[in-house]
Amino acid sequence: MSARTTLILFLMVAAMSAVILGIERYFPSAVDKREVRRGPTRFEKEKVTRIEVLTAENVPLILVREGTAWRIERPYDDLADPQKVAALILTLHGLEWIERIHKEEFDAAEWKKTGLDKPRYKVRLLAGDAPLYECWFGAPAVIENSLYIGIPDARGETAWYLAKSEAPAVLQIPAASWRDPKLLRLPAEVITSITLNQPSGQIVISRENEHAPWLLDKPLKTRGSKERITELLSAILNIEITEAKDVTAATKEEAQTAHADEIKVTIESKARGKSYEFTVKKPADEKQAVTTATTAYRKPAFTVVAKNLLNLWVSPNALRDHLLAQTDGERLEFITITSKTHPEINLRNEGGSWYLQRHGKWDPANGDRVSRCLNALNTFEILQFAADSAADLAPFGLDDPFQTVTWTPMREKPVKLMFGHNPDKTQFFAKYETEPFIYRIDASLLPSLPTDGIKWKGLGALRFTTFALRRISVALGAHAPVTLDYNSVTAEWKASKGGHDVTDEIDRVKVDQLAGNLARFTVQDWAADRSDALQALKTPFLTIQIVLGEPGRTDGPVREIEILFSPTQPNATTAFYFGQIKNDPDVFYITNNALLQIAGINIFKTQPVK
Repeated sequence: MSARTTLILFLMVAAMSAVILGIERYFPSAVDKREVRRGPTRFEKEKVTRIEVLTAENVPLILVREGTAWRIERPYDDLADPQKVAALILTLHGLEWIERIHKEEFDAAEWKKTGLDKPRYKVRLLAGDAPLYECWFGAPAVIENSLYIGIPDARGETAWYLAKSEAPAVLQIPAASWRDPKLLRLPAEVITSITLNQPSGQIVISRENEHAPWLLDKPLKTRGSKERITELLSAILNIEITEAKDVTAATKEEAQTAHADEIKVTIESKARGKSYEFTVKKPADEKQAVTTATTAYRKPAFTVVAKNLLNLWVSPNALRDHLLAQTDGERLEFITITSKTHPEINLRNEGGSWYLQRHGKWDPANGDRVSRCLNALNTFEILQFAADSAADLAPFGLDDPFQTVTWTPMREKPVKLMFGHNPDKTQFFAKYETEPFIYRIDASLLPSLPTDGIKWKGLGALRFTTFALRRISVALGAHAPVTLDYNSVTAEWKASKGGHDVTDEIDRVKVDQLAGNLARFTVQDWAADRSDALQALKTPFLTIQIVLGEPGRTDGPVREIEILFSPTQPNATTAFYFGQIKNDPDVFYITNNALLQIAGINIFKTQPVK
C-alpha cells in the first residue's frame, strides 16, 4: 500500500471518529432517552418527615414534621406554615425532565452558566433518618420555564438534567416567611375546652366532642350559647402574626404575667391530647386590630392582628345560652303541660305522629301546634338572667308556678320548665326544675303553650274511606233532606229527596267531590268555651248524616255519624260557624269558605235555560 493511500485511510478514520464523538456528545444515548422517558424517581409525599434546604450562601432551612404539624428547626425555632411546606413538597414531586445533560458537553464557562457548579438550592427529603429524595437546583435555562438540576445518588454520583420545576419559586421565599402566620392553627371541631383567665376572673367552657353542646363550667355551670362560642372561637383562630421577635426567658416570663389589660387563653383538644396556651394584650379600642401576644408553645413574642379581638374579653353571661330551650323534637317521647286553670295535658309521640290523651283515649294531636310549640321554645330569647340562685323563688312566682311544661327525650330523664310571674303580673319568669337559674321572659311565649287540652286536638275531625261509605244525608234548615245512597262495590249513587227518586238529576262528579271532602273533613280550630256553641247547635242550620259500614260490602253492621253546623251569630251569615259531631263533647270552628266546600256544592245537574 502506498504512503498516499495510507494517509487517505488515516484521514478517513480520523474524520469518522470525530463524527462519532460529535454524535455521542450532542445527541442523547439510548440510556439517556430511556431515563428521560422514565422521568425522575417519585417519592411518597406522605412519608416525608424532614426537609433540608441549603442555599448557595450556605444558609440552611430545615423543616421537621411533628405529628400533623411542621416545625422550623433552622434558622430559627418556630412552627412552619403548612401551606408553604405542602407547596414545596408538591412542586418537588411534580418535577419534569426535559433531557439528560453531561458535564463533558460544556466548557468551563458554559458549565458555570448552568449554575450547577454552585447550586442555588440543595434540597434533601427524608423519612426519619432515611433519605427519600435529593435535588440540586441551578440556573434557569434558555427554554421557557426550565432550569438545570442535579440528582445525586447513593453512590455519590450526580446526574444532570434540563428540567421543569416550580420548586425554586417556593424556595426563594424569605426564611422569615416560612413561619406559620396563625397564632394558633387548629381545626375548630377538635377544640373541646376554652379557658379565659383575666384579673376579673376565670371563664371555662367545654364540650365532650364536636357533636356535643357547649357548656359553661365556670363561674356558672349552665348551657353555653352555640352562636356566641362560635364567635369566640372565630376570634381565637383568626389571630394572624405580623411580626415575631425572640425574647429572653426572663422577658417572656414577665410578658406572661397577668396584667389588667391581658388575657390568658388555654385551648384543650381531647382528640389530640394537647393543650395550647397564649396571652394577648387587650387592644386600646374596637378600632385597634393590632396588639402583642406570647405563647407557651412558640418561643418568639408576636405582634398580631385580628378582627373582633375584643371578643376575647367577654363576660360569663355573654357566653350563656340566650335561648330558653334546646329540644330535639324528633327525639321526644312525651310532652306534659300542667296549669292551675285546666286539667293536665299529655302528648305522646309514636313514629313521628303525636297523639293527645283526651276523654280516656289517645286521639291524633295537632302536629302543627306541637311543632310551633317546640319551635317557640327553641327560638325564644331570654330577656334577662334574673337570678343565679334559687334561694327565694317567691318574688318570681316560681314557688308556686302557674304553668309547667315537661318533655321527655328518648332514654333520658324528663326536663321540667316552670313558669311564674311577679305579684303584679307585669313580669314573667322561667326556671328549670333541676337548675338554680331564673330567667325573665316575654309573656308572648305563653300562647304557644296553651293550657286547654282542646287546643292540642288534631284538626282532622273526621276521617273515613269511601269504600266504607253507605249513605250521605244533607238537610239544610227546614228543607227536606237529600239522601245519597252509595254502593261501594259498583261505585254507583242513588239519590232521593222528599221520598222521590232524583238519581237522574244528580251530577256524579260533584257527588264524588262531596264524599271526598267529608272523608277528610278538617276544622279550623276547637272552641275553648262551648256554652254559646251548644246553645246555637240546638237548632242547626245544616245537618249532615253519614252512614258507614264494612269497606267493600253493602251489608252488615253500620254506624252513623251526624255533623251539626250553626252560625256564630243567630240568623246571620258569619265568617265562622260552630260545628259538632253529635255525641262528641268538643265543638269546633269552621270558616264560611270551608263550609261552602261541603254545603255549597250543588250536587244536581245544571238545568238548561228556557
